[in-house]
Amino acid sequence: MIQCSKVIVDERGEEVVSPLEYETIGLLGTNCGLNDPDGLARLNRLANDLGIDTIETGATLALLMEKGLAPWGDYAFMEAKLKALYTPSEEARFLAQGTARVGEALGLERVPVIKRQAISAYDPRVVEATGITMMITAQGADPTAGNAPRLETRAMRPEEILEASYTAQVNAAANDSLGLCVFGGSVTNKEVAFVVESVNAALGTAFSPELWRQLGEGVLRLEHRFNHLAGFTHEDDRLPGFFYREPVPPKGYTARFHPEDLGPLYERLHRD
Repeated sequence: MIQCSKVIVDERGEEVVSPLEYETIGLLGTNCGLNDPDGLARLNRLANDLGIDTIETGATLALLMEKGLAPWGDYAFMEAKLKALYTPSEEARFLAQGTARVGEALGLERVPVIKRQAISAYDPRVVEATGITMMITAQGADPTAGNAPRLETRAMRPEEILEASYTAQVNAAANDSLGLCVFGGSVTNKEVAFVVESVNAALGTAFSPELWRQLGEGVLRLEHRFNHLAGFTHEDDRLPGFFYREPVPPKGYTARFHPEDLGPLYERLHRD
């Protein structure tokens, strides 16, 4: 429907990659100390060709540099590691295990994962409502499950931040269930009655506007129940320890929310 994209070209004007996404810039670029957009585009193309996620890839490569195996921003090192994935080898099998296992194998303390999935380019010390979503969402570390990045949370009460995260999660789940684009949420989340009316017109149904919240909450409860039956506990919702210890500039914030602070959300998610 939306036929547009950011196209990155090389010196001959030929396409390298399209698009160069925000998360790729954050995790495979800045997070790794890489400041050359052309180099980043080439790495992005390799990742696309391999069919691997640039968030997980960027977080994993950064751990290798955190360990001191290469200087930060070493493009040649990063390219070599991605190209190594094309050929079956011990190195390829090691890297392909992802951020959590690579971090454990290297003996690192600062491993940015939740439920063993790499955290995206939203710092939970600053974007706290999104951070709560990344903690509690069934998949772990997923901001698309309920993103609320523009809130001035330090001026809000904790219960207001929890509510903002929960509302964002309900809206995201409802959008996903109806096949709507999450980036259109600035419209669809505010025009629930119109969306449900459109569903009724298309399917010949007679749903009320309550369908929206019923869908969203129903999905969240099913996901939460599945996780607990699969062995996850609320302890798995905790952020990595360094987010609580290390302040992030320029304002020096550290993470404030722990699983024990999410009780009001757990109560809703455990309802039948």
